[in-house]
Amino acid sequence: MDRGFSPLKAMLGLLAIGVVGVLGFLILQGVKPTIKNAQPLNGSKAAKGPVTISAEVRGEANLQAVRMRIDSKSVEPVIKANSERFWEVSYQSPLPKGQHDVEIVAVDVRGREQPYRWRFQATGPSDPPKFANPLPRNGSRLPAGDVLISLAAFSELASLNSFTIKLNDAKLNAPELRPRINERTTTKTRRALTPGQYRVEAEAIDGDGERATYQWAFTIIGPGQGDPDTLFFKETDQYVFAPFAAYWSKNGGLPLFGLPITPDFERDGRTTQWFERARFERNPQLPADQQTQLGLLGTELRKPDPPLAASPGTDRLFFTQTGHSLGGAFRTYWQSHGGLAVFGLPLTEEITEDGRTVQWFERARFEFNPQGGGTVNDVQLGQIGRTRWEQSNR
Repeated sequence: MDRGFSPLKAMLGLLAIGVVGVLGFLILQGVKPTIKNAQPLNGSKAAKGPVTISAEVRGEANLQAVRMRIDSKSVEPVIKANSERFWEVSYQSPLPKGQHDVEIVAVDVRGREQPYRWRFQATGPSDPPKFANPLPRNGSRLPAGDVLISLAAFSELASLNSFTIKLNDAKLNAPELRPRINERTTTKTRRALTPGQYRVEAEAIDGDGERATYQWAFTIIGPGQGDPDTLFFKETDQYVFAPFAAYWSKNGGLPLFGLPITPDFERDGRTTQWFERARFERNPQLPADQQTQLGLLGTELRKPDPPLAASPGTDRLFFTQTGHSLGGAFRTYWQSHGGLAVFGLPLTEEITEDGRTVQWFERARFEFNPQGGGTVNDVQLGQIGRTRWEQSNR
């Protein structure tokens, strides 16, 4: 008889295997998911810029869900399921500077939950200095002469530590840095430039060490190189850009419109610029050659006089639309310098204001100059652009 085999031993062996299996099953039933490789590391300092928070989640049973909270606020992480039991979890955010607490809770199909908590320091979002209002604008074409080179720089998170600007590799005057966060530092340098290509390069560094660069270019044109599309007026330190520059030059220039007193800006959906004697407005809905319009400054400043009862005679030009007429030097000037398109209709007859003979139009005020000597200088235009601009900014 083989003493190595016994029914009792066999039963005991099977029983042992069963017990081990049941214990293993029970143990597995109690095993929760695990969370490893959490980033950024606990207690570490994240690099400047958006922070990626991530971890690996593994389960002895299939995974069902992962919840993430940052500073007690629930977020929706991105889950990459490599298998039903191995997930990679991540979430990216431009967290503010300071300490942040993260909690991840992994849940498997049995309902077993495993939390994991850690904290780290965020350096803050990467936000380098910004630049604004480069002058002259990129691609501008200017005549030879004085040019104002200007640029503003600022940082939204720290004050500026340095701000340098170069013209064709030659350093320009360093501006006085503004001390406050988000306060603009503007560099302005005037140069007399000859025809050629010019490149401007700028660099700004803030108190957090963030660095930004900017560059643009413009051209000074010489004889035979076409018309400029940009004009600079040193008297007021203002630029006039396309399409206003061409309109100013081709329709009377300084005597009719005066010097620019503001930069161009957006107003009620239109690009607008104020001059001593006019307000230019660009209407993009019109054909390209008609987009520059003149504001009705005369109408805004002066109430029309009552219309005449009848036309005053054949020697005067009568306008039925307003019931007023034009004659003499004013009529000659009106007809020879743009007429209705530039000046509009008359709002008054010739009247006396402050000891001078004047006449109001929708877009202008004519003033008689007794020292004109019977020339075109008999008529001057009042600076109603400046008057209306100052009035609107009180």
